[in-house]
Amino acid sequence: MFLDEIVAAPGRAEADIEALKALKLLPIVLYGDGWYAPYVREYLARFGLKAAACFVDDGFTSTAGTVSFAEIRRRFGKFNIVIAFADFRLAGKKLEQKDRGQVAGVYFFDVMGALLNYVIDRAYVERHKERFGLVHEMLCDELSRKTYAAFLTSKLGGDAGHLYEVWRKDQYFPEGIIGLSDREVFVDGGAYTGDTLLTFMRKTNNKYGRYDAFEPEPENAARLRALAGRRRFPDVRVIGKGLWKKAAVLRFAASEGTSGSAISETGSTSVEVESIDNVSPDATYIKLDVEGAELEALKGAAETIKRNRPKLAVCLYHKPGDLFEIPLFIKSLIPEYRFYLRQHQPVSCELVLYAVI
Repeated sequence: MFLDEIVAAPGRAEADIEALKALKLLPIVLYGDGWYAPYVREYLARFGLKAAACFVDDGFTSTAGTVSFAEIRRRFGKFNIVIAFADFRLAGKKLEQKDRGQVAGVYFFDVMGALLNYVIDRAYVERHKERFGLVHEMLCDELSRKTYAAFLTSKLGGDAGHLYEVWRKDQYFPEGIIGLSDREVFVDGGAYTGDTLLTFMRKTNNKYGRYDAFEPEPENAARLRALAGRRRFPDVRVIGKGLWKKAAVLRFAASEGTSGSAISETGSTSVEVESIDNVSPDATYIKLDVEGAELEALKGAAETIKRNRPKLAVCLYHKPGDLFEIPLFIKSLIPEYRFYLRQHQPVSCELVLYAVI
């Protein structure tokens, strides 16, 4: 079985702990200041570590206080570098071209699992071995099967190297899997501030049926409305609610630090939620990136899925059980769905299941 080799492989957790101990001996300098850098900072802080400085390459935008590598060399004698952008192999190649005479060590950590509180170990995989195997057999191409194995390997071992071999950039619209019509009714669950909206408009050349953007965080929803108005996108509905199995009011945790806003029993505020069956029953494509509420949102779209057989793009990386519960639930609704799995970052997040007829 494909899991046997994965479970038997050595992990990287101990090596990472030793690396973190070594980092305490010299100043820590971050290389990179993009979306991945805050996650790295938070991860280091959990071990009582703080970056002394951050540098980027010339021409890259950055936050205040970020400097050049030349300035880092001027400030410090010996120092350690922690790569703080997700494309760690590209970072390594760029570092090879710099004068590293003062660099004691270069480190990279796939921090996504730890920060998402994503607890998965060999015992968990063994307990659910049959269901992992069922999903693996359902996947329709070799890249999907390799991706499933690589994601599990990264979670168990902490080594993102396997993910790097399978990651692709065309999130939610991969060529050869997802085709869009000029009558598409797109449900964007977790629309954020419009990144998927802009890609959809480019892919369809602004020819579609309707775009329903669900975004429960008020500031994000306001930015979405402003974007749609400014760009004069027709038939875009911004719905300031979350997605769930039914209409309700639930506890909600607003984003804090690197954590995304999410439905949570410990949330400090409340949020209205709705079901796709109630609000978007004519959906032809459903995308769900709803911070762990994907399975509940699918339950609230069950009738729409059975009736319309829409294209689906569902994130699987928020909870360990999603790796098998979501595919098996979708298959129970429509056995004819074909499943493809794609990894859209070289670190252990942005794993998306595509279901098409």
